[in-house]
Amino acid sequence: MDSPKPERWLSVKEFGFAVGWGQDTIRRLIRKRIIRAVVLPQLQRGKGIYRPTRISESEVARFLKAHSNF
Repeated sequence: MDSPKPERWLSVKEFGFAVGWGQDTIRRLIRKRIIRAVVLPQLQRGKGIYRPTRISESEVARFLKAHSNF
């Protein structure tokens, strides 16, 4: 029996590259809850401005379908 393929999670940078937008735009859409994402805890203090964020491939497909002006 085949096990289901695990879902791939994209970083903000990878998502931005896929849709042709900048990382700040993607993060703004996440804050406005237009894009659903998982914000991970930051492991080291002061290492960067942004917390690690991941977006599922199914969310990428949902977003592109809903905003199909691409």
